[in-house]
Amino acid sequence: MTSPDDAAKPEAALPDHAGSMLCRLLISHPEVVDIELLGQSEIIEGTVSYSLGVTLPGGRELYIDVEDALAHVPDADR
Repeated sequence: MTSPDDAAKPEAALPDHAGSMLCRLLISHPEVVDIELLGQSEIIEGTVSYSLGVTLPGGRELYIDVEDALAHVPDADR
């Protein structure tokens, strides 16, 4: 995950991954207590899957799977 201090550095301008982007969005939510990266895999080349564990108040847990893949661009001929 990128810290606020890292966001000011030039290398932070590189494309972000879906997992770290989702973590930043979730951690800013007042009811999110903690986020843990449970796993990461690349089953299909170019598509990275992330599994996140989000701890909510009262010890409840939310498990999220997110995939970071290149956007599909439709053929111009169609």
